[in-house]
Amino acid sequence: MNGSWSIRFLIAVSLTSVLFGFATLDEGQATAADTPSAEDGFSGAASADEAEQEGDEPAAVEEISLAESEAESKGDGLGNDSSIVFIGFGTSLFSLLFLSSALSEAIKIAILMAIVTPLLAKKADRDELNRGRIFGFIEANAGIHFSALRDVLQLANGVTAHHLQMLETQGSIVSWRDGKLRRYAAANIPSDQLHVISHPILGTRLAILQTLADAGVLGLSNKEIETKLQLSRQLVSYHMIQLNTNELIEKAGQNKRSPWRLTATGTKTVSGNISSS
Repeated sequence: MNGSWSIRFLIAVSLTSVLFGFATLDEGQATAADTPSAEDGFSGAASADEAEQEGDEPAAVEEISLAESEAESKGDGLGNDSSIVFIGFGTSLFSLLFLSSALSEAIKIAILMAIVTPLLAKKADRDELNRGRIFGFIEANAGIHFSALRDVLQLANGVTAHHLQMLETQGSIVSWRDGKLRRYAAANIPSDQLHVISHPILGTRLAILQTLADAGVLGLSNKEIETKLQLSRQLVSYHMIQLNTNELIEKAGQNKRSPWRLTATGTKTVSGNISSS
C-alpha cells in the first residue's frame, strides 16, 4: 500500500549491501594482517647449515612461491574491490530514496509509512483521537493532499502518515496520486463525485476550463486563452496538454489549429467546482 513495502524492501537491500561490503572488507584486511610475510618466515639467526640449504634450493621453487604470493595479493585486491562495490551500491540506493522524498510528496509518504509506522504501531490512547480528527477532516474536505492535512491539524509527518495508512487499511479512506501529491477522500464518497474529486482542478487549469465554458461549443484557441487570462504561451500550452490528457477538453474540429472546447467530463468538472465553491 502506497509503496511502503517496496520502500522497506529497497532499504533492506541497501543496508544489507552496505553491511556485507564492510564485513567482507574487514575479513580481507584481517586475513592480510594474519598472513606472515616472507621476511617473517625467515627472521632470526640462521645457522650455517640452514644458509647452505637455502642456497641449494632450486630456483624453480622460488618462482612458484613468488607466483603464489602474487596470486594471493590479486585475490585480496579483487575481494576489496567487490566489497567497495557493495558499499557504494548500498549507500547510493539509500541516498537516492531520500533524495526522491525531497522531490515527491508521494515518495516521502511511502518512506514515512515504511519507517515510522512500525515505531508508532503500539501507541493507542492518543492514536484514536488523532485518527478520528484526520478521518473527520478528510470526510469534510475530500481530495485534500497530505501536506495540507498535516499542516491544518498540526501533526508531525510520521504521525500523519501512520494514521492515514491505518485508515486506508481499514477501508475508511481511499488515496490516489496527483502528480507529486497524494490526495485522500472518504471511501463512501458518492460515485457521481468520484471523477471530480479524483482529478481536482485548481488554479490556472480551473480558470482555463471556466473560460472555455463561457465560450461554449465554438471554443477558443490557445492565443485567445492567452489574451483573456494574461498568460504566457508556454504556460497555456502546458496546461492545455494536461487538460487534454485528462479528457477535459477536445478540439472543436479536425484541424490541428481548431479551437479547444470542453468535453462532457470537462463541463461536469466545471459545474462541480462552481457548485462546491
